[in-house]
Amino acid sequence: MDEKLKKEIIELMRELQNQDSIEIGNSKTGVIKVYVNFDELAPACQKIDNAISVLKSKRKEILGGEI
Repeated sequence: MDEKLKKEIIELMRELQNQDSIEIGNSKTGVIKVYVNFDELAPACQKIDNAISVLKSKRKEILGGEI
């Protein structure tokens, strides 16, 4: 097996093993689930902030026209 490919597979396995998740929202506001690694706080916070922005901007579509 190519050494580069082997390293990529190992890194992917590590990422999947250390994956946490958080659900944001509720049935009234819409719910979005975000997968992060809380051991890497800055990227996790950025990903959560992005998810909140998407949820807010797409709320009407998520809730079928209701806001």
